Amino acid sequence: MTLNKILLAGSLFFSLNGSTYAAFTIDGNLSDWGVSRNGNVNDWTPNAGIFHTIEDQHSNYLSPGYGGQAYDAEALYAYKDDQNVYVGLATGHNPETAQNPAGNSYGAGDFAFDFGINGQYEMGLNVKPSWDNFGVEAGIYNNVTWAEGLWADNAAPGYVKSEHPTSILAGDLLGTALLVISDGQTGYGEWINDVHYFYEFSVSLDLLRLAGWQGEKFNIHWTQNCANDSLLVDPPAPVSEPGILLLLMTGFVGIIGLRRQSIAA
Repeated sequence: MTLNKILLAGSLFFSLNGSTYAAFTIDGNLSDWGVSRNGNVNDWTPNAGIFHTIEDQHSNYLSPGYGGQAYDAEALYAYKDDQNVYVGLATGHNPETAQNPAGNSYGAGDFAFDFGINGQYEMGLNVKPSWDNFGVEAGIYNNVTWAEGLWADNAAPGYVKSEHPTSILAGDLLGTALLVISDGQTGYGEWINDVHYFYEFSVSLDLLRLAGWQGEKFNIHWTQNCANDSLLVDPPAPVSEPGILLLLMTGFVGIIGLRRQSIAA
């Protein structure tokens, strides 16, 4: 277990006991995640307790494809409380990039959720750029049929094309999430003149359950329609009831031990 996972498990435990993590405002600004302009130069690391994957490559080649800053997926963040999952994304890819493969231009993909962590991606959040004629903006879909990107051969070692879904082609609408996408921003990361775009959304756990989630850990994935660069993050499973009871019993035993020591003194 990584330090990041230990910290998040602790945060979830305290949230179950009446104290919650700082609220996220869904506004396309990642400052409440701990990511701020010129605040953490050279570093996209968020506040402690937030799951994250950071890969700001800043090069022409972006594993597994090409595209440089204009197709760079830089950081993906996730946090889950007992009501919602919150997700933040930083990318150099303009959300309104045209989907025109003949002109070597590829639009933004959708967010994909893999409940079995087996590459199936049962649920998706529809970003819906202006060129996209599928579904509703911020729609949550299950039974999803996914488009795939370009890269399979000559890709990064271990890269499997089917495990990097891009856009929702078909699916069943379950409801909507709260989604905000920022305009281009500069002043972040090591290369402060680079332009970044931030996605931020929250989706209720009830919608995840409707889509087939049964409380287990799951992956969240994002990439562009070419899949030039992709990111994956996995929020934790909730603390089970037996686990909570064990923690409470452990604390109770500790209190009894302290009381006995006090009496003996």
